[in-house]
Amino acid sequence: MSRKPKDEPKFEDLVAQVEEALRQLEGGELPLEDALKRYEEGVAGLRRAYEILKKAEKKVQLLTEREGELREQPFEVESDEDPKKLF
Repeated sequence: MSRKPKDEPKFEDLVAQVEEALRQLEGGELPLEDALKRYEEGVAGLRRAYEILKKAEKKVQLLTEREGELREQPFEVESDEDPKKLF
């Protein structure tokens, strides 16, 4: 079982970071400089989370039955959006 480097954040932590940044930004009480910093942190966290999802997606494989035998088939995703195009 491989382990993540200690400096690599968990997906759940990144989602929480993005949600907190969003709450603070939606609150509208941050000074402009702080709001820009939180926005940048949120976008960076979102991009890292997306990268983790893409890595996980590559690891997921579907088992299908064909002629009585199980065989592996790559997992296909409906959308292939680039996180850089989201922002």
